[in-house]
Amino acid sequence: MRKILILFIGGVLFSNLAYPFWIWSPKSKKWRNPEYSPLASPQAQLEKALKFYKAKDYPQALKEFKKLVAHFPDAKQAPLAQYYIGRVLEDMGKPYQAFKEYQKVIDSYPYSEKITEIIEREYKIGEFFLNRPEKKWPAQILEELFEHPSIEIFKKVIDNAPYSEYASKSLYKLGLLYKALGRYDEAIKSFRELEEKYPESEWAEPAKYQLALCSLRASPGSDYDQTLTQEAKKRLEELIADHPELEISQQAQRQLKMLRNKEAKKFFDIAQFYYKQREYLSAKVYYEYVLKNYPQTLWAEESEKMLEKIKELK
Repeated sequence: MRKILILFIGGVLFSNLAYPFWIWSPKSKKWRNPEYSPLASPQAQLEKALKFYKAKDYPQALKEFKKLVAHFPDAKQAPLAQYYIGRVLEDMGKPYQAFKEYQKVIDSYPYSEKITEIIEREYKIGEFFLNRPEKKWPAQILEELFEHPSIEIFKKVIDNAPYSEYASKSLYKLGLLYKALGRYDEAIKSFRELEEKYPESEWAEPAKYQLALCSLRASPGSDYDQTLTQEAKKRLEELIADHPELEISQQAQRQLKMLRNKEAKKFFDIAQFYYKQREYLSAKVYYEYVLKNYPQTLWAEESEKMLEKIKELK
């Protein structure tokens, strides 16, 4: 009997220790725990959350901001609380989760005065993932199973603010990312969209250059598609002609030189084929074509030598 009494008293004491914050609410006729309940007004709850945030107690601040949004979703303080959820996660070193919470402000509270700042913050998070050092194995392999976070983020920035400065910047960075991933068709689409929708943007000219490069790289192997190649060549020539003073034009000149050499080699190889078959007249036509159309290339010099050999054969 004595043992039973001790167990009963212990159970009561243990129950009180385990649930010290649960209280009965006559209004709701339910037990509630103040730890999970907000203060009486959304303003009071916001001030409480901000107090923890300013003290850099981020875990507790996160809880308090979430309470406000959960219990007072229609209050005027809710958009600001949702914004601070993103800020807290950024400060905690969780940029992707922060992006997701910032997006909730845009989706649920598009009238918030924080929208402009949020667009900027989302863009910077996209840049963070874009410029993040490459992860080593095995983390890298695991991440490759999923889409690159910058793709999702830049697309959202473009959708969220199509008329802002961040739209053209995001399109350009999106194109660069697709290019780096070897997804040249998608890169071409992004650069073309930038060129067409934002022709006055500072990113329009670099986009033309990148578009030319992607057109070349999208061409398969040595038998590259002539349409893409000619388009790339045209864009490089236009960029050089329109903006000779730009540093990017110097890069374009180097690419154009490489492209001309590549084209010249193709026709030189055809000439060589005919030469080896002893069809000297056909070979002569192609050697002369190289000499006329690609005069500043190595293959023009080689063609000139081969034409001399054909003359000697006669």
